[in-house]
Amino acid sequence: MQLKALSIVGLLVLFSFGCNNNPPADATVKPASSTANKQVDELEKQVAANPQADSLREGLVEQLVKNNQYDKALAQVEQLLQKQPDNPAYLFMKADALERKADTINAITTYQQAIQSAGVFNEAELRLASLYAETGNKTAVILCDGLLKDASAAQMRSDVLFVKAAYYSKVKDIAKALAVYNQLIREDYTYMEAYIEKGLLFYDQQKYAEAWKSFQQSTNVSNKYADGYFWMAKAEEKMNKTKEAIDNYKRSLALDQSITEAREALKRLGEIK
Repeated sequence: MQLKALSIVGLLVLFSFGCNNNPPADATVKPASSTANKQVDELEKQVAANPQADSLREGLVEQLVKNNQYDKALAQVEQLLQKQPDNPAYLFMKADALERKADTINAITTYQQAIQSAGVFNEAELRLASLYAETGNKTAVILCDGLLKDASAAQMRSDVLFVKAAYYSKVKDIAKALAVYNQLIREDYTYMEAYIEKGLLFYDQQKYAEAWKSFQQSTNVSNKYADGYFWMAKAEEKMNKTKEAIDNYKRSLALDQSITEAREALKRLGEIK
């Protein structure tokens, strides 16, 4: 589930319970290397040379996660947690790596530990709600409704609505899912994923014209939104509008070469070899 980015660095600042004599990461970590692996190698060397510098280890964890090296990231977080077992930010880092590793059960448990340790931890509650939504657990709605009533969570309101709608979509309560997606779009028309997810509700019901309208609205908001053109093309194919579908597959691919399904569709339709 795509949510607006939550800053691990910001959480570390917010829940800074570590030793004050650690050197700031910015002061000791060398400038970014040309590849992610080189960045990891350099950080590992620095951590080995300064094993008590928690800020360096935090930076290593963040880079390992970016590099999809979740087991190594978890091993480094455990080093941090040995010193500060109740640090909410470290627990959040652990839960984040577990979630990305698709270890949902342990991620849920660790997010709960982070919330319990912090007392108030809106970011962790949102991520926990997202996992519950993906598993069809109604606790997602309880958490989302609590966040929607919490003034301190106002800055993440759009994400909260998105997660709530995703829960209703997961449990096939289409009417409620559409209602929440529509509310989200009214409140934040730039939340592009909402148009796609709303359209997919129609698409899955074989209501392709209605799906196309939602996909098309996303490209009205941004004519650089590749996913919008891709899904417009998918709906157009279903409606036997082959020429329009080809045009939009080409648009999506021109904007984002990583959309391999668009390239495969163009091959299937005889437009490229």
